[in-house]
Formats: sequence, C-alpha cells, structure tokens
Amino acid sequence: MQTSDLIEHLAADLRPTARHSIVHRLAVSLVAGGLVALVLVLVSLGPRSDLADAVLSSPFWMKWGYTLALTAAALALCARLARPEGTPGILPIVLAVPFLLICIGALVQLGVASPAQRAPLWLGNSALKCPWIIAALSVPIFASVLWVLRQFAPTNLRLTGFAAGCLAGAVAAVVYAVHCNESTMPFVATWYSAGILIPALLGLVVGPRALRW
Repeated sequence: MQTSDLIEHLAADLRPTARHSIVHRLAVSLVAGGLVALVLVLVSLGPRSDLADAVLSSPFWMKWGYTLALTAAALALCARLARPEGTPGILPIVLAVPFLLICIGALVQLGVASPAQRAPLWLGNSALKCPWIIAALSVPIFASVLWVLRQFAPTNLRLTGFAAGCLAGAVAAVVYAVHCNESTMPFVATWYSAGILIPALLGLVVGPRALRW
C-alpha cells in the first residue's frame, strides 16, 4: 500500500469530535478526582464542625466564589489549549481577575483593621499547612486532568500543564473549604492562592513530559 493510500485509509476512519467533548471529559475528570479529594478530606481531616451553618454565611461563599471562579476560568483555558491549534486568547487575563479582586478585598480588610488584628487576619491558625494540604489534595485531580488532556494532543505543553495544575489546585481548594474554618480575605488570597499555585507551577515543569504525544 502506498503512503497516499494509507493516509486516505486512516482518514476514512476519522470521526469529528463533538464541539464540547473536551469540556465534558474534563468535567468528568474533575468530578472523579474531586470525589477522591473529598473522601481524603472527610477521612483524614473531617468536615468543619459548623459546616451546616457555615454554608449559609458570606465568608464561606467568599472562599467558594473565589475558588469556583478560578475553576471555571482554568477549565476554559484547559479546553482552549487542549487541541493542537489551541491558543490561550484572553483567558489568562480572565484567570487573573478573581485573584486581583480578592487581593483588593484583602487589602481593604487589612486597611480597616487595627494593627493588632492584621496578623491574625492574614495568618489565621493554619497558614503554614493550608497550601500544602491543598497541593496534596490536587494530586488525584491533576492526574485525571492530565490524562484527559493527553487525548487531545495539545502543543503548548508548558502553558497547558500550568492550566491543568491551576485547575486541579482550584478544585482541591473548593474541596478543602469543607474542612477549613479560616474565613478572611487576606488568608484566602494568600494561602489558598499559594496552594493553587503549587500544582500550577508543577504543571509548568512536568507539562512537556506528561502531555507529550
């Protein structure tokens, strides 16, 4: 069989990919990885004792609003970069917007607080462990997202790896909020963001190898 005949034979078996298949598959991977992370939280850390009341409070939804906004932006960026011809467009800017907004809120909260209150607002009771717990919870989500992205043959491997890590970290932060009772903007803006940044930077490093096809 000549090369041209082989190409035509292979092309005849191709089927168009559904427009939203990338988002659907990524969503499934997030649910799967997120459930694993949730089980880890419930088994090893436990839910916060006042969770039923907390979910009705604005500080809890501040955390979830921030992390869910990052999740949505990172999901869109991953879907955009998944295909060989994918370009980021303005999505990196969209991804930065929630971070900038919570930083502004954090600065306002610190600005109106007394000097004695500023350190507790920023450090809370778990600043040293929060980022590492979020990063650890992101591992099953990160692995699941990378597995899906490999199937779509991305070409910008470093940026795609960064987006995948950011997505995994954001979902892990959503899950971690079930346990965490820290509720100030300075804490979330600093330590939640640091926890999300750890897998994002890891993705930047491992992306060229993990996503190679």
